Amino acid sequence: MRKILLVLLYLLGTAAAQAATPLQRMQQLVDYVGVDYPGAVTGGQVANPVEYAEMLDFSRTIQRLADGLPAADVRPEILKTTALLNSLVAAKSDAHRVSEVTGKLRQLLIKGYDLAVTPLHAPDLQRGKVLFAQQCTSCHGTEGKGNGPLASTLEPAPTNFTDLERYRQRTLHGLYSTITHGVNGTAMKSYAKLPDDDRWALAFYVGQLAPTALMKSEGKQVLLVGSVSLERIGKQDLTTRTPAETEAEYGAKGANMVAWLRSHPETLFTQQQGSTLAFARENLDKSLSAYKQGDHKAAHELAVTAYLEGFELVEGNLDNIDHALRLQIESGMTRFRTLIKKEAEPEKLAAQAAMLNTLLTAAEQKLSSTQLSATAAFASALMILLREGLEAILVIAALAAFLIKTDRRDGLRYLYAGTGVAFLLGIVTWYVSAYVVEIGGAGRELTEGFAALFAAAMLFYVGFWLHSKTGAAQWKAFIQGSIKKALSKGTLWGLSGLAFIAVYREIFETVLFYQALWLQTGTEGQGMILSGFLVASALLILLAWLILRYSTRLPLRQFFSVTSVFMFVLAVVFAGKGIAALQEAGKLPVNIIDFPRIDLLGIYPNLEGLGVQLLLVLLAVLLLWKSNRGSNKLSRQ
Repeated sequence: MRKILLVLLYLLGTAAAQAATPLQRMQQLVDYVGVDYPGAVTGGQVANPVEYAEMLDFSRTIQRLADGLPAADVRPEILKTTALLNSLVAAKSDAHRVSEVTGKLRQLLIKGYDLAVTPLHAPDLQRGKVLFAQQCTSCHGTEGKGNGPLASTLEPAPTNFTDLERYRQRTLHGLYSTITHGVNGTAMKSYAKLPDDDRWALAFYVGQLAPTALMKSEGKQVLLVGSVSLERIGKQDLTTRTPAETEAEYGAKGANMVAWLRSHPETLFTQQQGSTLAFARENLDKSLSAYKQGDHKAAHELAVTAYLEGFELVEGNLDNIDHALRLQIESGMTRFRTLIKKEAEPEKLAAQAAMLNTLLTAAEQKLSSTQLSATAAFASALMILLREGLEAILVIAALAAFLIKTDRRDGLRYLYAGTGVAFLLGIVTWYVSAYVVEIGGAGRELTEGFAALFAAAMLFYVGFWLHSKTGAAQWKAFIQGSIKKALSKGTLWGLSGLAFIAVYREIFETVLFYQALWLQTGTEGQGMILSGFLVASALLILLAWLILRYSTRLPLRQFFSVTSVFMFVLAVVFAGKGIAALQEAGKLPVNIIDFPRIDLLGIYPNLEGLGVQLLLVLLAVLLLWKSNRGSNKLSRQ
């Protein structure tokens, strides 16, 4: 029964191949030779006699079909190239040379005869997965590895779509042609009866099985930072060029971007085309359009998306190249959202959108044409970790110094446990966002915003608690009551939680910044990124050591006073950054004022953030005043 089935499959494949036009069949065979020849010949010797016989037959067929092509300007060149291909296969020439010739021949056929080589709609990979399970697993296996139930009885063996080397030589249009017409002399039958969209869905699905998750993730980052412009790899290049050809022109970054695009073709086929900055421009245009139609809520949501899912993802890289331009765009996008909230005249919003489009285009050009030097890569890596890690290290060092000074070294394990869990969970969060599920910009900002505000509240409380013990009477009662009793297990877990929040809110974003920096830097500069990271780590460790060494030398009561003020300051910084994050997520209004911007201190020129920080300062002053007043009364009694 199995043999009868195989014969039927073979006959169906042969009939389908004969039904294809000579031009279609020639194009299909060219792709087939380009992919399978490396498996037939290695180092000038036949590696697989069956496959080599097939290559000889196909190359001769290609030359015979070329003789029957209709007249065209490229026909003489095609005839010359097919003759060269035939001679190379017969001479068992190098696989790389054969791949070059088949690639050239493919492009000659496409351009010379104006072949339709792209789908009309964005291929649906989920549909492709269903079709593969229904139609292909008996030969190719459930995972596309060519190990289905019938595979052992087939010669040549079914294609292993997870073979990375063959993937590099395979075009999506070649897969589409094979699915459409079948392959003469094999069990691969035609699926021409399937709708065109289904055949493209199948081609894209099997065409993205080989690349690893890491390749796709890096390809996504290449797209986001614009280091290879999407305009340079359009639909036709995606479907008619092999990953190896793309890599030869654009390097590994281009090849990885193709891996991402094969698994996310909607990136090319929807209106959200181009790099992340092009996405930002499109959403600004949509926002303006919605505003003019009276839908102010949708306009604001689109403006927020333009920033969070567009500009914010590359602002760190742009800052490395042009700091002034980065600030100009960031403040311009904030003003755009503010105009929407204030229901400004459409003309004003349109003028702001036009200005931002110009700035975003300039930023895109800088990012796509500029590769960071080794020195710039080192400086950027250094500043990323110092900027993102400074607040966390200050909190950890201050809490550690407090535990050491109060002779509660046993509490350090709680502190370090919170820090370690934050590191691990931060890395896990990054991994999940890169390989499992998308975590949008709004989700990132909301997490950072609420974590910062919670940390601010905790720091404020700890600062006040420390200060409340510095009065003469309170200090005496505190000492007599035993520090160890005051620091209960619940309190230690609270300090652990504070350490966790301070570190976790920075880890995820720091990893994303480094990932983007890596893609923006050439091979020479990537080693300097590691150097910058190590130097920044050393500086942060040195800072922590200095805090621990010198702060603990203070008398205990004075130590409490200094640490309490330090905690109040950190609370104000965290509050400003938390408010800013929620504003960027579109959850809080933004009223811009003329005021200096100091990122290090969490000071931003808007009423909401400055108002909360001022309120904290006033509250701290009031509480300190009341605490001191109460302490003086008790000391006089």
